[in-house]
Amino acid sequence: MVYASLCSEHSNAKQPSCFFPIPQAAECISRIVERASAPVIYLSTDAAESETGLLQSLIVVKGKVVPLVKRPARNAAEKWDALLYRAKIEDDNQVKAMLDKTICAMSNVFIGAPGSTFTDDILRLRKDWGSASTCDEHLCQGEVPNFIAEGE
Repeated sequence: MVYASLCSEHSNAKQPSCFFPIPQAAECISRIVERASAPVIYLSTDAAESETGLLQSLIVVKGKVVPLVKRPARNAAEKWDALLYRAKIEDDNQVKAMLDKTICAMSNVFIGAPGSTFTDDILRLRKDWGSASTCDEHLCQGEVPNFIAEGE
């Protein structure tokens, strides 16, 4: 599993380079996914569904779209979050962030957002837990956004 963070809600976004256009981000992610032979991507972001849908359609490796998955919303039928629900913390953003950090830290490969303390925390966990990969990197590492909006 590859984790990708697109300047998520957990990002402090100090650096404007954190914001890559979706097509460029998709190209960067596709290169890493291909190098890592990853069958699926876990995506932690607060981006709009229209943005993640576009990203999903553009992450293609060897002619196949690589599926993106996110932490599922509360669903009474699935009960994956029953413990959180019983403790009345299912809507706590810090709890959600910790769930995402744990999932990301345990993934095979991690792609994080430059300038993000969320990313920095995960990279530290991966290093300390010995789960870091040679494919781990920041989104579009070494590149600059190929489109910068005026006045943003």
